[in-house]
Amino acid sequence: MPRSPTHRPAFTLAELFALIVIALAIAMLLLPFLTRRRTTHIRPIKDSTQVRGIHQGMILWAQNNKDVYPLPSALDVDNTTVADQGTAKDTTANIVSIMIFNGFFSPELCVSPSESNGAIKIFDKYQYSDPSTAAEADKSLALWDPAFPADFTGGKQGAFSYAHALPSGDRLPDWYNTFSATSPVLGNRGPQVASITQGKRGGLTPVPAIANSNTLRIHGAPTTWEGNIVYNDNHVAYETSMMPPGITFKDSAATTWSDCVFFDEPNDPTGRNAFLGIFTSAGDNPAAFKSIWD
Repeated sequence: MPRSPTHRPAFTLAELFALIVIALAIAMLLLPFLTRRRTTHIRPIKDSTQVRGIHQGMILWAQNNKDVYPLPSALDVDNTTVADQGTAKDTTANIVSIMIFNGFFSPELCVSPSESNGAIKIFDKYQYSDPSTAAEADKSLALWDPAFPADFTGGKQGAFSYAHALPSGDRLPDWYNTFSATSPVLGNRGPQVASITQGKRGGLTPVPAIANSNTLRIHGAPTTWEGNIVYNDNHVAYETSMMPPGITFKDSAATTWSDCVFFDEPNDPTGRNAFLGIFTSAGDNPAAFKSIWD
């Protein structure tokens, strides 16, 4: 006797609609997570490209200036651009503005795609010729636009996200195109470091002066600093510590210490430890440089 054909139950329209609704709900739940993961990976890469591009501009400048990175005091000797005298000109704003004025990079490149401080924004009013704020009455003699801002403190708006090496004193020989793979020259700015503590097992830990610093939210977790550092050979490393591996200095007893790149270690007798910052004032020695944070 022939068997009746087997019939599998089909989805009703109501069941199919319910499945679609469930699938859409799951997708909506996963979308922020997937987007966040994608953004987390893309921003450090773009940031790395930007900071490397800024340093490449510095290298190109150095190649035409006896291997020295831009120093406003060596350029504006007739005070046609800013009224500050001598090495007082060597601030972050002036250094960066020289590079923009000469076409080595744009104001857009100066603000990190991961910038966490709302007071730092792209400066879209840059004057590439005859800048109105130049010191000399004849504005055509200006060598950069003095209005480019780096100071983001006290309600002011800055336009530069990155920290750079302090170009003065015993560190001045490092403000050259030295090709050193262990000499930090530029990178994501970090928090102000109040002190370096030593753990029971001998580990060193930088202690930020502000526990919830904006700089801790640029990359990585919100409680620890991570960022891109470009070294003098133009390689960029994504560092997960303010004390990158292999960056050291020696104290007066010739003991080797790990170097925190955002802290001027007081036990360094040579004054050559790495120190990156944004500097709003400058002068004849490192003590004259004022760094700003957060």
